[in-house]
Amino acid sequence: MTVRSQNQRAKGRRQRERERRQRREQRKLEQCGSAGSTSTSPAAPGARSVADPIFGVASPTIDPSLCWYIARTKPRMGDRALKALQDAEAVTYQPRSTEVVVRRGRRMIRCVPMLIRTVFIGVRDPAHLDIAKGSIGVAEIVCRPVEDTTTQGNIAGPVLKPARLDAEGLQRFVDVIARGEIVEPVGIKVGQSVLVMDGPFASFPAAVEEILPHDRLRVAVSIFGRPSPVELGIADVQAV
Repeated sequence: MTVRSQNQRAKGRRQRERERRQRREQRKLEQCGSAGSTSTSPAAPGARSVADPIFGVASPTIDPSLCWYIARTKPRMGDRALKALQDAEAVTYQPRSTEVVVRRGRRMIRCVPMLIRTVFIGVRDPAHLDIAKGSIGVAEIVCRPVEDTTTQGNIAGPVLKPARLDAEGLQRFVDVIARGEIVEPVGIKVGQSVLVMDGPFASFPAAVEEILPHDRLRVAVSIFGRPSPVELGIADVQAV
């Protein structure tokens, strides 16, 4: 067996492995987008890829019988604060955004908080709010200035009290976030500079011109100082 045939077989194995990996990631995206959501993309079912945004996620229900407030968590204690609030029987909601991260040709879907160190909490009454405020990892409850009318004879002036949210308004906010959530690739965008990692143009610099369905990209490869359009797989390039 010649060296050339060995290289061809190795290249074929790598290509088949990339295709299997892309099919697995595509099935994951299809399962993520099929939970009661509809896509405005004209692509046919089963053709969802990194180029096809996913619209809509399951919207949580804001219980109108609870009193809703905004809690700020301590730095690097967000997860502990959420667990402590749940242990205190407080209902929590933390808006998150979903994004697709492309690393070394592989796609990973991750969820990140939209509001840093911020969580919405639902409690039964002021006593329950005091318990939630004393939970581990909770720094403070967001307050607003109100006129102090509790005791007659005091000097008039504003005092800070926990800012209670309107349940209906919070529900509308949650619904807008759920309907408008879009999964897009991070690091691979139109105009992004990339380096070709495989194929006859390996090690050539290029610029992304268009993101195509089925994990394909149209890039302009710089050959002898002139851009030449080439279609490559998303696993064949690396962002620089």
